[in-house]
This record gives sequence, structure tokens and C-alpha cells, in this order.
Amino acid sequence: MLQGRYTPFVRFRLPDGRTAQVAAGGLIGRASTAELRIESPEVSEAHAFISMRGRHLQILSLRRWIILDGERKSSIILAPGQRIRLSQNVTLDVEAVELPDRVMVLYGDGQELCTLSESVYSIVTANSGPSQTPSYKLHPEYLPGAEAYIWGTSDGFTLRVGDREPVELAAGTSWELRGHHFAVQARPLGDGALSTRSIGQNDPPLTIVARYDTVYVRMPGRPECVIAGLLARIVSELATINRLVSWEAVAREIWGDETDRGIMRQNWDRNLRRLRAQLREAGIRPDLVRPDGKGNVELYLLPQDTVVDES
Repeated sequence: MLQGRYTPFVRFRLPDGRTAQVAAGGLIGRASTAELRIESPEVSEAHAFISMRGRHLQILSLRRWIILDGERKSSIILAPGQRIRLSQNVTLDVEAVELPDRVMVLYGDGQELCTLSESVYSIVTANSGPSQTPSYKLHPEYLPGAEAYIWGTSDGFTLRVGDREPVELAAGTSWELRGHHFAVQARPLGDGALSTRSIGQNDPPLTIVARYDTVYVRMPGRPECVIAGLLARIVSELATINRLVSWEAVAREIWGDETDRGIMRQNWDRNLRRLRAQLREAGIRPDLVRPDGKGNVELYLLPQDTVVDES
């Protein structure tokens, strides 16, 4: 069992006097899936999102601005005593912000891979090179058929290797996978930041030109990848939002006239698979468009990547 807090959350007081606690990864809006559901015509279905960024818990706007001290903002670092305005008549008072005591760091063969956050992680091994030496890759997403998975829970993180029963990760937990040694260690929050950007640092830089109905993805040494139609609109919406967002918030921008949520989800899943398959076939990392396993998705950019939003 992990000792200390690993799940950050914020506690809001609503205009009617109720309090609501929203954990990192929680959605705020009118949607039935929102962790903090606000029934008001002034609030959009997916209005804002709570996220741990670096050492801070933040509220991120999605399609509308959020306001603090009369200033419109796209993101706000949360602190007790703030009054955040979602609309003219809807405010949230920040009563408390709870941060994790420590973060969990994943190591592979003695090298630091990443600091675990809210994502799902897949570990895949493969033979590479003329000697067919087994190697591995860590993907910050759910990949069917992976040999090991790590995912965040309300209390910490869970590990499943192959067909074994899932186990709760604790500092010092280690396991072997086809000759590779993996382990997790705890680190005080002050010594590290919640980030997955250490993954793929050696990947070639991408340039993504988003023009709504057409998207061009350029990578040195490879032909330009042209994405069109609905798939391009998904990428363009994510480029415009530029943060982790509910799948439903993106889907409603594309299939806004669809009233059946189940059908809209089918459309979303089918087109997301097509999009990621096209990226994979073009030799581009498919996690450029990355779901987090909790109903959210983002355009996942590495430090060397560039987005030109012309939509």
C-alpha cells in the first residue's frame, strides 16, 4: 500500500452553498459524465478540466474562458481563497487544494523513464536489429495486446503484467519482462514534476499544420502525411484546444447534430482508430493523438514538435 497522498484534488464551494471535490482528471460542465456537473445554460457541456501540471493543480478552460479577478484566462493555478467565474452567474470558490506528498517514478533497466501521472501506460517488447535482441518501448496510452500495463487509480497506481492479477504499485515494486528489469520508486513532490515528456525524447521532430479539413504532418526523412476529412477535424480541434480534453467535447464539435450519445461514441471510436492507424502507417508515432484511458484525449506533443494552427 502506498503511503502518502498520490491523488491531487480541489474542493470547490458552489453558489448554492454545496461543496464538491474534483480530482485531477475531472471534468466540470453540464455533461452527465462530468465529475462536477453544473446544470446551467451558461455552462457548456465540457466547460473546464482539472489537471496536475508540474507541481501545480490547475483548472483549464476548454471551449470558453474562465475568469479570475476580472481577467479572462485559459488556465489558472489553483489556490485556496480564489473565486473563479465560469460565466456571468456561475462562480466556484476554491476552499482547499490537496497535492500529492510524493510522485512515482518508473525506471527501466536502471534508467528513469517517466514520472507516472493520470495516464494509462503500456509496455511492449519487440525484437530489433540484426541480432534480434529483445527491446521494449513505453507508450503513454492503452495499447491492446501489450505485455504490461500501468494505470492510475483513486489511491495510486496499478500494475498488470501479462495474465497475472493486477497489483497495487508500491515504492520499490520491481518486475522482469523478457530480460528487462522495471521498478518504481517514490520521490518527494519537490524533487520532481508530474510529466510524461521524458518518453520519446529521441523521436524526430514533427511539424503539424492544422487547416481544419486538412492536416499535414511533416517529419524529417519521410513523406508528408496528409490527413483529410473527419480525421483532420479531430486533429485540428485538439490543436486548437491544446490540452487534455473529454472525447465528448471534441466529438460534439464534429457531430454536433447527433443527439444519440451512444452513436456519437461509436463514430468517435471508429474514426480515432482510423486516425491512429493512418499515423502508424505513415511512420508517425500513433500517440500523437493520445487517449488517457479515462475518456479524455489530447494532441500529445514532445518538446521538439511544432503546431501551426491555421484552422
